Amino acid sequence: MKKLLFLSGLMLITSYLKANAEVDPNFYVYLCFGQSNMEGNAVPEAIDKKDVDERFKTLACVDFSSPARKMGEWYTAYPPIVRQGTGLGMADYFGRTMVANLPENVSVGVIDVAIGGTKIEGFMQEEVGKYIASMTASEQWLKDYFKAYDNDPYQRLVDMAKIAQQSGVIKGILLHQGESNNGQQDWPEKVKLIYDRLIADLGLNADDIPLFVGETVSQAAGGACWHHNAVIAKMPNVIPNSFVISSADCPQKGDGLHFTAQGYRIMGQRYAKAALKVLGIEAEIQEPEQPKSDLEPDQRFASLEEIGDTPFAIINETEGMALFGSDNQNLKYDILANAFLSTNSGYLFRLEDCTVEGGNLLHLITPDGSEYNIWGSPGYLNAQPLETGWCCFILGLNDQNGQDFENGAVWEIEYADGKGFALKNVGTGKYLKDAGNANYDEPTYFSFCTLKEATAIKAIRTVSSKDGIIYDLNGRRMNEKNLRPGIYIRNNQKIIIR
Repeated sequence: MKKLLFLSGLMLITSYLKANAEVDPNFYVYLCFGQSNMEGNAVPEAIDKKDVDERFKTLACVDFSSPARKMGEWYTAYPPIVRQGTGLGMADYFGRTMVANLPENVSVGVIDVAIGGTKIEGFMQEEVGKYIASMTASEQWLKDYFKAYDNDPYQRLVDMAKIAQQSGVIKGILLHQGESNNGQQDWPEKVKLIYDRLIADLGLNADDIPLFVGETVSQAAGGACWHHNAVIAKMPNVIPNSFVISSADCPQKGDGLHFTAQGYRIMGQRYAKAALKVLGIEAEIQEPEQPKSDLEPDQRFASLEEIGDTPFAIINETEGMALFGSDNQNLKYDILANAFLSTNSGYLFRLEDCTVEGGNLLHLITPDGSEYNIWGSPGYLNAQPLETGWCCFILGLNDQNGQDFENGAVWEIEYADGKGFALKNVGTGKYLKDAGNANYDEPTYFSFCTLKEATAIKAIRTVSSKDGIIYDLNGRRMNEKNLRPGIYIRNNQKIIIR
C-alpha cells in the first residue's frame, strides 16, 4: 500500500513538473475583451493578411470554418481573430507591433473574446443572465453572439486563458468597450469587478497584470460616444495598474462608432507601445502625420477694449489647439489644422453686448467673416445644460426672461498678463478648458488673436538675436515681460514658453 501511494505521488509530481516544463516564459499572452471595436469592424485589406510573423499567435475562442480553426488551439494571428465573419480589430496590430519590438526568442499570443453591441454587463457573471433576458426580439443578432460563448463570455475568456497558461505567461489585459455604456459614471467600477475576478480566477498578481483601456472615437474625429472618454480617463484612479490608450487622430468609418482599418492599425500600435513600455521597452511606432494648418496666430490682444468688434480666434498656444464650431452646432476643440478648415461652421468669434453686468457674449462668425446664424438666429457660445457635458451654441438670446444667463451664454473674460484670457461661465462659476462643459475650478488661458497665412519654418533662420532680445518666429521684437506660451528666438536659439 505504501509503495502504491509512493508511486502515485511520484506520478503526480512527474506530471506537475512536465506540465510546468512546457510553460514557456518567453511566450507572452494578453487577454482581450470588449465590444465591436475589439471584435474588429473594418474589412481587412491586403496588407493586413500578409507578412504576419509566426511569433504572433491567437488562441481560437470559438470554432471557425473559414479560416479553419478549432477552439482552444493556437494559430498564426491573421484576421479575423475573434470569430468567423468579424474583421480587423485592436488585437491585430497590437500583436504585430509587440513581436516587432521584442527579442526574437519571444512570442506573443492574444485571447480575444468580444461581442459587438454588448454592454459591460455582458462580461459580468452576476449580470449577464439578466442582460440577455432583457434583450428584445429585434436584438436576436446580439443574442446569437452570446450563444457563440454559451451565454457566458467571461467564462469563455477564463477557460481559454487557463489553456494559455499551460504554455505561456499572461502579461496583461486589453479592453475596448464603452459605446453601449456611453457616459455611465459607474463604468470604471464595473470594469474593476471584471478585472479583479480575472486576477482571482487565474491566480494572477494584480501588480504584474496591467490593464490597457482604449478610448472611443474622439470628438474631433466625429465620435458619437466621445463623452465616454472622460469616464475612461478615470480608470487609473480605480485600477492603479491601468493605462488609457488615446484615440486622437484615429479615423472612423463615418458612423461615429467604429474606426477604419487605418484607425485600428494606429490603435493597435498604441496599445502595444503602452504594453512595451511596461516591459521597459520604448518602442518607436509610425504615427499618422499631423496635418499642417494654412492659418496661424497673428495679432494677440491684451484687453477686451483692444479687441473691440474685431473677429478673433480662441487658441490654446501651449497645446496648439483652438475652439471652433462644427457643422452640427456643437463646439469642438482640435489642432489648428482641423480647427481652421473652411468647411467648419466657424472658427472666429466676436464680442457682443450683454444685458448681464460684467458679462460678455461670444458670437460665432463664419470663416469669411459674415454673420453665423442657425435657422435665422445668431449662435452664441453656450456652456449649458450641465447634464449634457458638452458646449454648444444657443440659438439667439431671450433677454426678456434672462434666458441668456440661465443657458450659460454669458462669460466673464479674465485677462492675466503674460498668460492670456480665461473664460469663466457666469452660470456655473467654472472655467472653460476645451469642448467639454465649463466645469473646471482652475482657469485655462487662451490667446485671443487674429489669423494669417502660415509662415514657413525656414523663417526662423532669418532672425538674428545675438543681443539677447526675444523675437517671435516672424522676427518681431517681443516684450519679455508679456510673453504668451509659444516658440520664440533668443541669441539665435529657439526657446519655448509654456
